[in-house]
Amino acid sequence: MKVAVLVHWNEGEDSGVFKKIVSQVHTWKIQGVQVSVHIVSREPNFDAWQRHLGDHLLTFHCYRRATRFRSWGEAIDAIFAQEPDLVYHRYDLYMPSIGNLAKRLPLVLEINTDDLKEYCLSPGFRCWYNRLTRGLLLQKVAGMVFVTHELSRLPHFAGFGKPYIVIGNGIALQDYPQLPPPNNQAPRLVFVGTGNQPWQGVDKVLQLARHFSQWHFDLIGLSPDQIKQTPPNVFVYGRLSRKEYEPILAWADIALGTLALHRKGMEEGSPLKVREYLAYGLPVIIGYKDTDFPEDAPFILRLPNSEDNIEANLSAIETFVHRWLGQRVSREAIAHLDVKVKEFQRIAFFQEVLRGFS
Repeated sequence: MKVAVLVHWNEGEDSGVFKKIVSQVHTWKIQGVQVSVHIVSREPNFDAWQRHLGDHLLTFHCYRRATRFRSWGEAIDAIFAQEPDLVYHRYDLYMPSIGNLAKRLPLVLEINTDDLKEYCLSPGFRCWYNRLTRGLLLQKVAGMVFVTHELSRLPHFAGFGKPYIVIGNGIALQDYPQLPPPNNQAPRLVFVGTGNQPWQGVDKVLQLARHFSQWHFDLIGLSPDQIKQTPPNVFVYGRLSRKEYEPILAWADIALGTLALHRKGMEEGSPLKVREYLAYGLPVIIGYKDTDFPEDAPFILRLPNSEDNIEANLSAIETFVHRWLGQRVSREAIAHLDVKVKEFQRIAFFQEVLRGFS
């Protein structure tokens, strides 16, 4: 099987999306799939992709505002030249060239969010363009891969009646050492994220820090100017590479995941950063239902997905943190998160889509 991957990418080498795509490609190759990767981006630096995947797998298409449609067209032309059996695309805004692609080749979309809600968190052109054009693509695709069951049930996806599968985000467990447990006198908690996505709940992390003033909180990926009135027990590191932030995670007892998913009207998720925490062995506190842990796990404290989930659950949080001091999550308990397991399911779905495509 020959698969072309089409990605719109404007993030760094340490982004979860980058890591996921690289691990997928390597795993598919091991499973005997021939893969080409086609990157569309406004950033001219593609060295990271070349280091991890090699030149022969890649085509790059850089755009500025006026050349965006042209760059997408060039990427589609490069895919046609590769003559793949199937194209896998991380769902993004509709482009006419992608619609043309879906007419000629089986196109499978990976759907990571409710676009109707997320794209309209900041109303404007992106919101309305997506609303007007999304159906032009979704009605033509050959299949959909959802990262949560909740997304698969939304009528503005399910209504198109396409073949689909639910596969929560995975991680290459062998790439992450299980960190030894720390020996902290007071709990240390760590959060990795950004300050421009309100559903991550950075404000709730600060609320937690203000209440537990004896605990230590490390915030990675945020710049100090994104946080106002930082409590004295909170340390903000900005964007760090994995090599730079791994020692900080090694000091931590507990990791903090997404705490405010309700702000974009969702209940379920499978964030890559939480998989990374667990791969390192850190127990986590989250505020949503995780696709890969439908039943409560002892190393995950799942808070209600509500605005007051911190202040209403301080006792439960304190109990969980102290219970897991000096402990790590076993690798066996999270083996089903491994990319090998996830990609075996994805390739099997590709084969099913190909059998039904005409």
